Amino acid sequence: MTTKKKFYQKKRWMIPISIIVIPILLIPIINQFTPTFRAFVIKQLFEAKPFASPKNIETIKKQVVVKKDVVYDEDGLENSILDIYYPKNANKILPVIMWIHGGGFVSGSKEQTQEYGMALANEGYVVANINYAIAPGQKYPGPVIQANQALKYLQSNIAIYGGDMNRLFIGGDSAGAQIASQTAAVISNEKLAKAMNIQPHIDNKQIKGLLLFCGPYNMYRFEEHQASTLGKFFVDTMFWSYTGEKDIKSFPKIDEISTVKQITPNYPPVFLTVGDADPLAPHSTDLIEALERNNVEVESVLFDGTKSELGHEYQFDFSSSHAEKTLGRTIEFLHKHSNGL
Repeated sequence: MTTKKKFYQKKRWMIPISIIVIPILLIPIINQFTPTFRAFVIKQLFEAKPFASPKNIETIKKQVVVKKDVVYDEDGLENSILDIYYPKNANKILPVIMWIHGGGFVSGSKEQTQEYGMALANEGYVVANINYAIAPGQKYPGPVIQANQALKYLQSNIAIYGGDMNRLFIGGDSAGAQIASQTAAVISNEKLAKAMNIQPHIDNKQIKGLLLFCGPYNMYRFEEHQASTLGKFFVDTMFWSYTGEKDIKSFPKIDEISTVKQITPNYPPVFLTVGDADPLAPHSTDLIEALERNNVEVESVLFDGTKSELGHEYQFDFSSSHAEKTLGRTIEFLHKHSNGL
């Protein structure tokens, strides 16, 4: 009787241990067939650390109206919602900025860029900060389609908030910068729009400029050897999750998704920045070269050779003077192009 009791006691311990051990053993197998678990890990890393707030954020909060969770496409893809920020005491029609958040296509939300969007609104802009469906649940070109749908909504509705869609800027950070850059390419490049079967909802003349921060614009760069194991893990997971192709070289639309391949002389003026220690810095160099070849106006804040050691998304870290200075340069670009100077 005692022996039998001990056996059942051991068996009870085996059940919870197996619940932990078996999934761990299965992870390497699962990772061969789907990026879902890897994307989940990256999502946790991206969303764990908040950005340092602008130094005058409390003043900004008092001066900016925040309209949350507006649905921009009732019958569209998942997560088709946006926030709108605008100055409380505006006494004239204001230019519009549509912002697209980053997160490696697999994470992030408008909440992460709310304070930055409010800071821009406080300078005299109506800011629409959009969400979109993330990978691997939603794959390419879903976010580009959603950005176009958000523009359709803004075209019909932003005047309610005092916005002027004939003075429009599109901006984004990290993956959001890629989506923003490709959305502008669809609008300014008829051949690309036809290839993607997207009918732009606004005219290219309405876009006065782009704000592109720390984005990937040349997907051929991801074929190169990554500097670290973590870098390779991130790049492989991001691309596989977003495109459905485990091998970058196998993706048949790599030219289409590489903004550097889709620039034409009709592309809008660009303000671009990236940190000197950002692994995506070469993408910005490639984009600048493509813009200059097509005689597109580009202003940039770069740190090559400065040894500033500014990493990915440095422009949101307002504990750094570099973020403050870049915000100032961003606002100068916005004012210059929204006033037609």
